[in-house]
Amino acid sequence: MRYTHDGKRRKALFVGFDGVRDDVLRALAPPAVQDLASHGRWWTTTLPDVDVAPTVTAVGWSTLLTGVWPSTHKVSGNEDEFHLLHRYPSVLTRAYSADREIRTYAAASALIFGTHYGPGPILGPGVNKLSFFDRRDYREGFSDTDPLVLDEAVRELRTGEHDLSFVYFGQADKVGHEHGVGDEYREVIGVLDDYLGRLLEAVRRRPTYDREEWLVMLSTDHGHLDEGGHGGGSWQERQSFIIAGLLSGTTDAKWREEAEPVDLAPTLMDHLAVPVDPAWGYPGTTLCS
Repeated sequence: MRYTHDGKRRKALFVGFDGVRDDVLRALAPPAVQDLASHGRWWTTTLPDVDVAPTVTAVGWSTLLTGVWPSTHKVSGNEDEFHLLHRYPSVLTRAYSADREIRTYAAASALIFGTHYGPGPILGPGVNKLSFFDRRDYREGFSDTDPLVLDEAVRELRTGEHDLSFVYFGQADKVGHEHGVGDEYREVIGVLDDYLGRLLEAVRRRPTYDREEWLVMLSTDHGHLDEGGHGGGSWQERQSFIIAGLLSGTTDAKWREEAEPVDLAPTLMDHLAVPVDPAWGYPGTTLCS
């Protein structure tokens, strides 16, 4: 049932920050992230070691969005290669395919989401509306496209009737590669926190917000070495996180003590009241009960 016991429509938003280290984010404790965590929980998670898959973008987001480990979805890098994303599609496709009344939305500019680059497009059938900006068309890449993604997502979240949305920002990873995890990296995390705050505000200002129950989740695909870069098996590169909050302020929610990246997809499904089919191969379970 897509409604809570008190008649509120269930809605969910997954926000992705590419390449943001959990330890740096915790040290900064920016306000919007803190706001979200105050309505739920903040978990430190760990990515598989390099004997399973490298800590790279396509692998991380494929795992989070499909809800299965790299050994199952078979994305093992950023290149065009054999994979099983057609058998293990994103949570947006799963939700829409399970219940055609669920409306899905995504906004991103990384090539793997909206083009055939590498194993893409990861966001395929079942995404009712996609706001996609090809970063190759912009001089500064993610620094130019992230604000465009934000503006589109704010408008859609504020007035649209989407039940499950995914919004991705890539510029922290860009800065991490160029400057490491120093001052510039911390500064861009502050920018992304402002973006998260605007998304949360858009949700809270919806005309129908008092008749909805929103689950918002935030995560990342990998970390970074201190000097910048990723792909290896160091703890800096393998660290990740999941933050989840129920914006309605529900106080009786029970959150699990520990989490893994593959728990994100089934948590979204559980909130939307979509029964998980065993054929989907989800090894994780919902983080909230």
